[in-house]
Amino acid sequence: MFDPVANVTIGLPGSVNSSSFFQRKWDSFLDVVGDDPDVLYFWGLTIWTYSLYWIIGGMFVFMDITNKPKFMRKYKNQPGTHEPLEWSKLKPLVKTVIINQIVYGIPTSYLTYNSRKFITNTNEFPPIRELPSLEIIFRDMLVCIVMWEITFYYSHRLLHANFWYKYIHKKHHEWPAPIAWAAMYAHPFEFVISDLLPVYVGPALMTSHPVTIAIWFVFVMMDTLVDHSGYHLPFLGSSEQHDYHHLKFNQCYGLFGWWDTLHGTNEEFRKKKQYLRNKRIFSLKSARELIPDE
Repeated sequence: MFDPVANVTIGLPGSVNSSSFFQRKWDSFLDVVGDDPDVLYFWGLTIWTYSLYWIIGGMFVFMDITNKPKFMRKYKNQPGTHEPLEWSKLKPLVKTVIINQIVYGIPTSYLTYNSRKFITNTNEFPPIRELPSLEIIFRDMLVCIVMWEITFYYSHRLLHANFWYKYIHKKHHEWPAPIAWAAMYAHPFEFVISDLLPVYVGPALMTSHPVTIAIWFVFVMMDTLVDHSGYHLPFLGSSEQHDYHHLKFNQCYGLFGWWDTLHGTNEEFRKKKQYLRNKRIFSLKSARELIPDE
């Protein structure tokens, strides 16, 4: 907002000052791609999310295919697995993920976005041109994380019930030693109900700005890909908990362990070495070096 008396630009409440570096960059970006909310919320975030998935996940998969660099092998959660990763197993995985993303993911994103428009007054949507403040980004991220943990836990645990596991969730567990791209290797029903919708709940509740959602999707992709990567790398979050779930099936249904502790579905995990290793590493030593099996 411009104050003609003071001859200065004043930042609007809840937004970054319009003269800030990030605001100028955002304005420049919108000048190129346009500021149509439908394009930004739907196509922009869809391309952004799936690009993150294939690029970041591809770095992990490359290490499994080539077994290079050699020194990274010590960070494997399950040593000896995918050394190297077989092309015969990778090809159907890639095919399934592409089908999930194009045939089911894009329509689901379109329907959920338009449902949000239908339910929510469009006046309540944040102005596209105004970047959200750090406080609003932090607030929305906190709600997104909590809602993701809750909704994923219950949807995931349901998929482990006899009928749902046999006909739907078993496909995802074809990878007892998961790789990063296996994060979206799932039956279409599971992909929509347990992979996509829990991620959309938080942004929908908070009517988040597309920039906040883009940041949220970076968090989601990093957490999901690392959890399925098969590696417990220094400085990144631990993948021990979800890797243990793939190995044992009936423990650790949640994302961060909060709801598993609440419901007692991580009791066996808490007795294992993997639980002791389930922490962020701030050295170049592997989790197995820090906490050996024997």
